[in-house]
Amino acid sequence: MITGAALLLALTFSSEATAELNTSNRVIVAADLLRNAVDTSGHYGCRISLEVDESRGRDLWFTFGEVRPDAEGVWKTIGASSRCGGGTFAAIASNFTSRIGLPYLIADLRVAPARRESGDFDLAVKIAIRKLSALNRSGKPRYERSEQDRTLDVASATPLTLPLLIADDTETAALGVHEILVRLQAEKLTQQLAAAYGSVAVTADVPGARIFLDGGFAGRTSEGGPAALGNVLAGEREIRVVDLSGREASKQVAVKQGQAAAAAFDLLKLSSRASDKALVPIGANPQGYEEFWRLKDGAVVVRVPAGEFLMGSPEGPGQPHERPQHRVHVSEFLIDKTEVTWRQFRKFAAQTGASSPPMRSWGRADDYPVSSVTLEQASRFCAWAGGRLPTEAEWEKAARGPESLIYPWGNTWDPDRCNSWVGGTNRPAEVGSFPHCVSPYGVLDMAGNMWEWCADFYQEDYYATSPERDPTGPPSGRFHVQRGGDWISQPLFLRTAHRYRMTPTSEYQSNGIRCVQDPED
Repeated sequence: MITGAALLLALTFSSEATAELNTSNRVIVAADLLRNAVDTSGHYGCRISLEVDESRGRDLWFTFGEVRPDAEGVWKTIGASSRCGGGTFAAIASNFTSRIGLPYLIADLRVAPARRESGDFDLAVKIAIRKLSALNRSGKPRYERSEQDRTLDVASATPLTLPLLIADDTETAALGVHEILVRLQAEKLTQQLAAAYGSVAVTADVPGARIFLDGGFAGRTSEGGPAALGNVLAGEREIRVVDLSGREASKQVAVKQGQAAAAAFDLLKLSSRASDKALVPIGANPQGYEEFWRLKDGAVVVRVPAGEFLMGSPEGPGQPHERPQHRVHVSEFLIDKTEVTWRQFRKFAAQTGASSPPMRSWGRADDYPVSSVTLEQASRFCAWAGGRLPTEAEWEKAARGPESLIYPWGNTWDPDRCNSWVGGTNRPAEVGSFPHCVSPYGVLDMAGNMWEWCADFYQEDYYATSPERDPTGPPSGRFHVQRGGDWISQPLFLRTAHRYRMTPTSEYQSNGIRCVQDPED
């Protein structure tokens, strides 16, 4: 028998509706997403708790599977997880797609009271199902649509099980399932069923990792203490922690009313990787490139191998100072996986006495990128951390890869991929918030969020005379180079070849930092 954890939806009808329906005014609807896997086992697919206090129908959604277009524009599976939430999927679709991927299957459920002639009531259930059928030339999804209308019996508490997906051979091979089901069961809410809440204290050996409570994003791990999740529904809850390279671990936690449960994770297993060096190996990222944990400030750095790439833009696209496009050989280096955060910068300031940049309206939350830094502050931070600012060539190679992509993810603009004027949060975002804004080497946020200082002086026609190996820029100049665009940039400025200039003493709100360093022997 397949068992699943419930999504609890408490429907409270108004006093007027109560009198009209002549029955108890509160109902618990348990909705389980179930999957029959290829290995013949049954699994619950989502664990989220939601209590709603309203008088009319309520909405909830499920998704299964995540895909992305491949080089030929055909969908390719990148995950087979299940997710759910309250409200309609349309309300969170853009954020879901940019952070997680295109869902293969989407099911929106509407649950509403339906009166019987006897004066009692059932629940009318409307399910709208969308299943991916194709991707168009720009990689946008096309979905097949179907609907079901059913009735959920409240009085008998009889479960209602409905198929969402009966997989064909292609789907079974790609997603590892034979079928996806949703099971609903209703029960009148009594005093004994009233919801009870506790809390969970989550600790991990890596700060800034994403925390998921029963499949829903709940926050990030912190440094020096637990991240507290409050108002957690009592019962068995799943806590999952995922770092910015997809390393993850999960635990089942028993939450009791009015009590704090604890969940501790050794995600990077740093205690078993003891090292007397400044960089601790933590394994390869999903793109296949080695990553390290930098002990000084708690940053993840990525090894970029030596090699050639095409730097700049060809004739036609781009801007004149990006030409001529030329082949450059860059020696091996390490680069920060994300922009430097306020958490990292505070360590630097505490140890060196350095002043902090001015605070902007979005504040200085730990996992937000440090902002408004001058060139000197950026250079001093990187030196303190054991590195330096990247050269223009190093930055561009890390962003576009050996194939010299136009954007970090490919050659087609996608507004959902990064934090920009046309597809972002309208403010800076926590580093790694857009996991598909990733370069071929697994480096994040190299388009949007914050402009990033480079070590090079800016010279408009430098590419005409720059050396073929490890160029470091002109010997002097009035401006320094910045790369990557920011959260209010248009697509033109988010191309990997785009160059920008900035006065070294500027405290512009979007001045950020990303460091590089030479490999340790």
